[in-house]
Amino acid sequence: MNIFSPHGSEIFSLDDWASFVRKTHWKKGRSALSVADFILNREGAAHLESQLSQVLQQEVSIRRITPEKQVRFDLYGRGRFHDLAMDCVVSDGKSLFVGLEAKVDESFGNLIQDELINAEKELARNPRSKALQRIRDLPARYSPSLSANSMLDVRYQLVHGTAGTVSALRENEAPYDMYVFFVLVFKTALYDQQKGAENHRDYLRFLARVGASPIDHPHVEAHSLTLDGRTLICIYEHIEVHSYT
Repeated sequence: MNIFSPHGSEIFSLDDWASFVRKTHWKKGRSALSVADFILNREGAAHLESQLSQVLQQEVSIRRITPEKQVRFDLYGRGRFHDLAMDCVVSDGKSLFVGLEAKVDESFGNLIQDELINAEKELARNPRSKALQRIRDLPARYSPSLSANSMLDVRYQLVHGTAGTVSALRENEAPYDMYVFFVLVFKTALYDQQKGAENHRDYLRFLARVGASPIDHPHVEAHSLTLDGRTLICIYEHIEVHSYT
């Protein structure tokens, strides 16, 4: 397993990792530094392989991890930037992409209703803006019966993040065989329990709205949903890390 920056340079240390992360995000006890330390210093990759293997019921091997990797999922501008993009293979030879969202107690962004308001304002300023069309198009990718108006109370980052997961392509530009969206919550010394509970409720609201089905697992929350006609497994896990901030 190798770790590479979005620019292709290999990552060996926290300093290497920090070189392409915004300084305002690189703080002890927050998600960017927590996930980097988890992968580099705390056998995080082995832990993720174990959890993925149990949920998928096949042995998973991570071949490459790329922090802050962009995956484009439509023709409307910037894509989804995954906190960790993981290129994997499972024991039967199938390819697997994992888009990981690291959290402490940071929210899943604005509600769709707020994103719509912002996008309408932007369109008024810039007639070439595609933000409003992107928000309106995304819900139907889960189901023809869904629309932005039916998901006003859903956090936009979850819609954006899952769409950017199933759109990932292999090096040969072919789709992956399997996809996982993994939310990993680090309970550091800065973790706020109330905010964390609110984030979890937002996550469950999103899953309910898109018709996800639960998957039985003893240690993590796992669900299955359909997006762009592909099966997407969603995993939500808490990691206790009070020993460091």
